[in-house]
Amino acid sequence: MIAEINYTFIEITMLPFLAVLTIFLAGRLSTTNEINRRFLLLVLSTFISAVFETSFELLPAFDASPLAHKFFYSLVNINAYCLMCYIAAYTRALNHNLTRTNFFLLCVSIFMIFALSPDYKIYTLFCPGFTVLFALEGFILQLIYQKYYGNGQFLVMNLLFLLLIDAFVIQYLFNQDFPLVYSISAVMLFFTFFYLEAPTYKQLIIAKQETEDARIRTEKSIKKATIANKAKSNFLASTSHEIRTPMNAILGINEMILNETTDSETRNAALDVKKSGEYLLNLVNNILDISKIEAGKMEIFDNDYHLWDMLKECEIYVTERIKNKPALKFVLNVDKDLSEHLYGDSLRLKQALINLLDNAAKYTQKGQIILTVSGERITNNIKLVFSIKDTGIGMRDEESQNIFEPFERANIVETRHIPGAGLGLTLVRNIVEIMSGIIEIKSVYGEGSEFIMTIPQKISSGEEFTINKYESYLNANKQKQEDEDSAPEVWPNANILVVDDTPVNLVVAKGMLKDSQANVDTSESGENAIDMIKAKHYDIVFLDHKMPGMDGIETLKHAKNYTQDTKFIALTANSGANARAEYISYGFDDYLPKPFKSLEMMRILKSCLNKK
Repeated sequence: MIAEINYTFIEITMLPFLAVLTIFLAGRLSTTNEINRRFLLLVLSTFISAVFETSFELLPAFDASPLAHKFFYSLVNINAYCLMCYIAAYTRALNHNLTRTNFFLLCVSIFMIFALSPDYKIYTLFCPGFTVLFALEGFILQLIYQKYYGNGQFLVMNLLFLLLIDAFVIQYLFNQDFPLVYSISAVMLFFTFFYLEAPTYKQLIIAKQETEDARIRTEKSIKKATIANKAKSNFLASTSHEIRTPMNAILGINEMILNETTDSETRNAALDVKKSGEYLLNLVNNILDISKIEAGKMEIFDNDYHLWDMLKECEIYVTERIKNKPALKFVLNVDKDLSEHLYGDSLRLKQALINLLDNAAKYTQKGQIILTVSGERITNNIKLVFSIKDTGIGMRDEESQNIFEPFERANIVETRHIPGAGLGLTLVRNIVEIMSGIIEIKSVYGEGSEFIMTIPQKISSGEEFTINKYESYLNANKQKQEDEDSAPEVWPNANILVVDDTPVNLVVAKGMLKDSQANVDTSESGENAIDMIKAKHYDIVFLDHKMPGMDGIETLKHAKNYTQDTKFIALTANSGANARAEYISYGFDDYLPKPFKSLEMMRILKSCLNKK
């Protein structure tokens, strides 16, 4: 005689299996994946339902409670709802309308289960009825979307339906003692996981590994890019220095020719050399500045400055720039009630203004270039607004959108004869951004352009001047300034030493100092300069920074041991915005960047020698 099967024992042995599967999936499946999340909910609802059904077998009082049975039948409908949602997600048919509709049906089924008495025959229909409804919907979804997956997945899905939904109906209607639903369904869920979900899980693992590999490759690429960017910055800095050194010789000797020649043909040729040399030097400066910005090394150095003085310097520049265009005029409109003594990086601000004015002068042949300056005071700060408006060729809308990008130029066909690399406006935009400002452009093709630059600045502490008041102060002291400018610019008793490892630079320096009538000596090394300083007193020493052997800074330290009142001037190709402050911090008295001009050298002579 065959022993009676202990169904309760079978169901109890399935519970740990379902529990382990639930815990495993909860810990390993990604909840960011919709299919994984729906499958996890299905397994969880199946496990809870299985616990309830087993409780009926183990606890007679629980089995005798109608409320417990209502909870169980509600869980079965929730189980069916979770299975339908999983099918919909797997077949890519899940959407908000479908989810809301089925959730509404689930709520109706649960309400009817709790509202109706078990004595009603209709109650018998409500318990399995909605499970069959969800099953039919899931089956229809599979038939519609079967083209998106294979026959194997279709078969597994329907076996899962049979065990989790259809089998419940069979059990409920025919043999409630036969544990078809939650014992065999545990095995089926396990099989479903490894047949349907494990490939997805494996793909997630592979994707995670690929992501990690990509992260490592990205870090290596960033490291390489950082090293390459640093090498580029060093190369550009070195190249800038190397270019400035011969440019100093070219422009210096050319200036000597301009000062001494009387031949008109030679003078015109020298002026062409000067123009081309200054253009090349400006191009080198722009490239170096942009490379600093890209490397994150562009810094702002704030100091006190006079807004009116800076604007007048810009006026002098643009007036000189357009002197060969008689039909073009420059107009400076300034709100004279603006605070004039400000605190900020005047060098960078002037650089941005000069680039915008130069751009206007380059593309405007007649009419006007108008620089309008206004501002809005906010407590101790001021928002300066600079408008540079011209009557030039203007730009089309599509051109003005890209005009601030590197190497972009407007009207490239029409302006190909105008020199320019397309770096000036890029540099302006970067400077404005670094100074926390904004820049806008308005342009009409054939009529002109207007650049509007807004820059915040601080009002300097101390006595506050408006431009009007400061201009009155300058006029009152005009005679005193003219007397200083008319002071003799010859110092026959002065001793000057120029130290540079490039012989041609020594020739240029001596030529520029010729009109001072000072006694000028030269040296090509720091070691030799020390010996000369020991043997003779010098009023001023122009000292090159980068020299082989003992460089300029080391030479300065040794030289100060042998003289007390000599003025040391750094002579260098380093032209950064903070270069002057940097060299003064080393112990120099002033700073002269290459390529230098005779006017700059004479300014230093007047500053150092007229005070003695």
